[in-house]
Parts: sequence; C-alpha cells; structure tokens
Amino acid sequence: MKSVILFAGVLACTSLRAETVSPADEIASRSGLPASEVAALLENCDANQTSMNFCAWRDRLVAEQNLHLVVLRKEAESPACRVRLEKQVSKWTRQRDRVCGSQSRREWGDGSMRQAAQATCVTKETERLIEKVSAFHCR
Repeated sequence: MKSVILFAGVLACTSLRAETVSPADEIASRSGLPASEVAALLENCDANQTSMNFCAWRDRLVAEQNLHLVVLRKEAESPACRVRLEKQVSKWTRQRDRVCGSQSRREWGDGSMRQAAQATCVTKETERLIEKVSAFHCR
C-alpha cells in the first residue's frame, strides 16, 4: 500500500533529468524504493495493483523521455525555433495532463486503477505529441 501512495504522489512530477536514465532507476530515485524492489515490481506487470501502477509509470517515463529527446533534436535543427517550440510543447502537455486527469477521474473516480489509467493515457498522448513535435515547423 505504501508503494501505491508513493506512486500517486510522485506521478505528478513529470520532468526528467536531461540525461537518459533507466526508467527503473528513475522510479527508484523518485519513489525512494530500492532498485531491486522496483525491478521486481516491473518484472510482472499483471502481478498486482502496485506492479500495474509501476509499469504504467515506467511507460509514461519512457514516453516523456522520448518526447524530451525529440524536442532537443528539433531545437538543434532550428535553434531560432526553440522558444516557440517550448511554448507549444508546454501548451500541449498541459492540455494532455488536463484531458488525461479528467478522463481517468471520470472512468475510475478515486479508485485504485485511476493512477494506472491516467499514466496510460499520458503515455498514449505523449506518443502523439512526439509526432506533433516531429512535424512542427517554425513559421
């Protein structure tokens, strides 16, 4: 139960460090759980609610890390576009978070599946954002 509560509190923090880190290491760092315990939770995503939550969290972190890398690459291609791109990505991610939060609350209320559902939604929407950033052109 402690892990689920920790997951819910930490899930709100979505920024990743600039360097690429292992999702399991990032989760261990954010949750305060030993890396071995995090690895065990991620081994079988269907084992229990905590594993489901941590696997959803891992997938979200991977998607956000990929988005960050695509933004960095796009900024390197067009440094003059950096400010405009960052504003647009910020707008898109705020919208994503609002939609996913509302959707998960509507579907799950305060139920135990809400955190996993929200993280899954954020993952899917972040993958869509990656496509938007890749196609983004400064005008």
